[in-house]
Amino acid sequence: MPIHAVLGATGNLGSATLRDLLSSGIPDLTINILVRSKAKLLGAFPQLANFSRIGKGSTVNIFEGPISDEPALAACVRSASVIYVCVSTNHSAHTVDIARSTAAYLIAALSQRREAEGAEYQDPVILFNRSLTLSKEVQLPGPVFTKKFFHFVIALVYEDLERASLLYDAAEKEGLLARITVDAPMLVDGDGTVATGYKLIRSGTSSWYLSYADFGKAMVELGQRRGEFEGRAVGVSATGKVRTNWLPSLWIILLGLRYRLLPF
Repeated sequence: MPIHAVLGATGNLGSATLRDLLSSGIPDLTINILVRSKAKLLGAFPQLANFSRIGKGSTVNIFEGPISDEPALAACVRSASVIYVCVSTNHSAHTVDIARSTAAYLIAALSQRREAEGAEYQDPVILFNRSLTLSKEVQLPGPVFTKKFFHFVIALVYEDLERASLLYDAAEKEGLLARITVDAPMLVDGDGTVATGYKLIRSGTSSWYLSYADFGKAMVELGQRRGEFEGRAVGVSATGKVRTNWLPSLWIILLGLRYRLLPF
């Protein structure tokens, strides 16, 4: 019986990933969910309020608490074979540390799990949401300057992602986990629930935008095809029409510039 754990299921990516898992039809699937607010989760997914079994023999377990809640996190990832790390931010700040701290808490929980399970421990697959701006194999369309500009503007977020990557690298070398690094272009349409098409790419040029709905489907597909992608980075590009809204993107850029140009 496969156990899939979703960390941060009330955010845009976590909601999209959970939505696709619930409709995936994977037989005998158990979904463990860690959220800060169970009430918020049930507001977004009211079908979880009255049913512990969803679909074809699937079971959903909800654990409430922040990622730093060691007992809740340990319970959520116990026996999980696939873990979707959906705890992230696009907003710069001098103290942004969400990716690195999430990696540290998760690695600590898996270390305790391995110690408890001993020889029976099987390393789970971690799907880590990074960014195409950090990819060496897949490029964003347009001039190189564009990619460098975004790297400058949101450098503090990217530095946090790179620190998290180093932690996952070390844990993977120790046999604690297998990682799939999932790189997306600019994610948009957080309220949308209809996917319009995507493709997985290992090299070449991606689209500029990708909807959260499509990225969630890509995450679940990669979880299903984990044997093909363990230890690799893979890009996700849109193939259909993407509904864009410049205001959230503009706010991210302005906020990034504020922290890059002002030392306080």
